[in-house]
Amino acid sequence: MHRSPPELVDIVRNGLPPVNGPRKTVVILGAGIAGLAAARELRAAGHVVTVLEASQRVGGRIRTLREPFSPGQYAEAGPMRIPKSHVLVREYVDLFTLTMRPFRSFNPAAWFCSHGHRIRLGDVVSGQAPAEFPLEASERSLTLHDRWERLLAPYRARIGNDPSMWVRIRDQLQQLSLRELLHRAGWSDAAIELYGLVAGFETLLSASAAEFLGEELQDLRSGTSAIEGGMDQLPQAFLPDVGDCIRFGTRVHALDQDDHGVKVHVETVGGRSVVEGDMAICTLPFSVLRHIEVLCPFSWNKRKAIRNLHYEAATRVFFEASERFWETTDGITGGASVTDQAIRTVYYPERKPHGTRGVLMASYCHGQDALRWGALSPTERLVQARENLAEVHPGCEQYLTAGASVVWSQDPYAGGAYAFFQPYQERELHDAIVAPEGRYHFAGEHASKQHRWMEGAIESALRAACAIHLHP
Repeated sequence: MHRSPPELVDIVRNGLPPVNGPRKTVVILGAGIAGLAAARELRAAGHVVTVLEASQRVGGRIRTLREPFSPGQYAEAGPMRIPKSHVLVREYVDLFTLTMRPFRSFNPAAWFCSHGHRIRLGDVVSGQAPAEFPLEASERSLTLHDRWERLLAPYRARIGNDPSMWVRIRDQLQQLSLRELLHRAGWSDAAIELYGLVAGFETLLSASAAEFLGEELQDLRSGTSAIEGGMDQLPQAFLPDVGDCIRFGTRVHALDQDDHGVKVHVETVGGRSVVEGDMAICTLPFSVLRHIEVLCPFSWNKRKAIRNLHYEAATRVFFEASERFWETTDGITGGASVTDQAIRTVYYPERKPHGTRGVLMASYCHGQDALRWGALSPTERLVQARENLAEVHPGCEQYLTAGASVVWSQDPYAGGAYAFFQPYQERELHDAIVAPEGRYHFAGEHASKQHRWMEGAIESALRAACAIHLHP
């Protein structure tokens, strides 16, 4: 059932629409942000809800690391920013009276380190690329920012004249990889490499162009904010409403259903059992669902989607520093440096708890880079990240006091960082991803077209909750 964004906002503010039908017993698989949102709204409408969570925490891929760092310090292993256009997330933030602060995505004072050069990122974006990049003369006469905006301009114009045009544009873009799109626009290989490095997308250029341009055309990089105190404050805020209906440490190992209801086979340290309900919402990533036995065969298209939906790998490495050397030595506050080293992208924190200390995201990488980091031991990750970071910030080693890393492809409850369509996957898989299978509905960022974002997870959750609520 389709619900417009204003209708979904109204659900957050005022609850699900009135219905005269009997209350239902609903089983929700997963206590990530999608499962929590669906549980809250269904429970508030009078339904009986049980949430099954394999781990011992809520939030799923919303994960704020507080250890091994000193008191008051933390780092974001998952979502770290909220675009201004993500109204559903912001509605819940306001509902729970959480405090927001600006998040700076781009900082011209940050560093660009490539081919042995270390220059300010703003200089590269404004056209001062290293001579080693074999850019054509026309490409050197146009800044990288202007070249990218020139690519987007026709799409912006078409959408500006008719917002519904985005559906047709997206269908065209999903047939191409980002690299193919840039080649067709006349970009040289060197220009594509430079863009990939600066944007942090070099390892993702084979993904669907619609995934990238969708974010750009919706302006998801500007006006971003973060939740003060950690992004995990959002899932934690749901606990007063739904905490007592969550079964932690409960792993789903099989799904079944008949004409009367669903049966979810689960396992805890105490043994195996069955949780029954009238209907269910599965928020588990398909990378996890792929390893769960389905006793009531799903449709051919659903099985194909579960097998083939692409999940991207992502790895992050963090260091706590005794001094915020990037500010005192380099004059960098917030934003990110980029490099062709294995660490790829370095993000700088903006808040200043407990004096001069801070936690630096020393590496954020995707795709093949992330998989290679995952092949290293935790100790080896810190060693290599430290060596790479010293190329960006010489002498930084003296300030590093603690380190941690997260490899999302190795997380048994995630199986990857986020869903990310390859060319043609949107056309082939999306409808099957979101379609219910009998009494099972599906939600999560993968069950939306806003992959990677909490907004997509919440949107899909509210739609599934509404469908179950209004089901006769």
